[in-house]
Amino acid sequence: MMKFSGHETFAIREGWLHKGLKLLIEAPDKLVHEFSADWLGVGKNMSHSIRHWLVVTGLAEREGRQAPLKETELGRLIYDHDEYFVDIGTWWALHVNLVAPQTQVYTWKWFFNTFTHSRFERSLCINRLMRDVEDSQSRFPSQNTIQRDVACLLQSYARVIPTENKDPEEALECPFVELGLLSYFRTSKYYQVHQREKAIPTHLLGYALSMAFEEVRTGQDTFDISVGEAATRPGGPGKAFVLTSESLLSLALQAEETDSNKDIQVVGLAGDRRIRMRRMQPVNWLRNHYQIQWRDQHAA
Repeated sequence: MMKFSGHETFAIREGWLHKGLKLLIEAPDKLVHEFSADWLGVGKNMSHSIRHWLVVTGLAEREGRQAPLKETELGRLIYDHDEYFVDIGTWWALHVNLVAPQTQVYTWKWFFNTFTHSRFERSLCINRLMRDVEDSQSRFPSQNTIQRDVACLLQSYARVIPTENKDPEEALECPFVELGLLSYFRTSKYYQVHQREKAIPTHLLGYALSMAFEEVRTGQDTFDISVGEAATRPGGPGKAFVLTSESLLSLALQAEETDSNKDIQVVGLAGDRRIRMRRMQPVNWLRNHYQIQWRDQHAA
């Protein structure tokens, strides 16, 4: 079932996921306590939003509506290796989770996999989402709900140009802005999606492919994926990272060059270029990313 809203109109803020995950792991009862906002140091609606983001990004889960919230394997991995959420690879992984085929949040999945406009006004985005939801959902959310969802998504990713003069202590900007996927031009009120090449860590390419292709998550040895399919598969790296086939191929070639384990290779010639992947669960791709980061930091 796809979710709308739940974020209480709040995009993720700096420090929120650290606070929420830390409380979930160290004192889980406090996270769902009626005074959880006090433990998190935020307002009541913000505490509800933090719980929402913990679940939809894949850091937390519950086995039933009445079951207690608990950390996932991914949540524990991030807590152990990037507790303060400072590694850009962590944010790429959480972004992939939001737009992957398995996601619970319909608006995120729709925007990155279905919406095709690279330059648009917010009203166009809202109208297209309403039309598509009406065509695909038996239960149609209210227009206000869709408007709030779109506003939250755009706030999550769009870098405002020119930059607004804000107090840095407010920390209102969502960390997803650092991924460089979207800009908002205040003068024209237009949003621009960026299909250019991006600084994406090698193993996060593997993470995205593993999330989108079941064949990469199961079995032994390796699996080949055509560059074209990797670029167009819903939730795959082309869609999640907003890359053209050419940019995706460039990223794969860079991954092949920098990965000493050869977990990712490019095979084939000309129009038949394929990405050869070592079969691994997504969480193991991220684990390998952290191991390499740790090795490089201690070798410096």
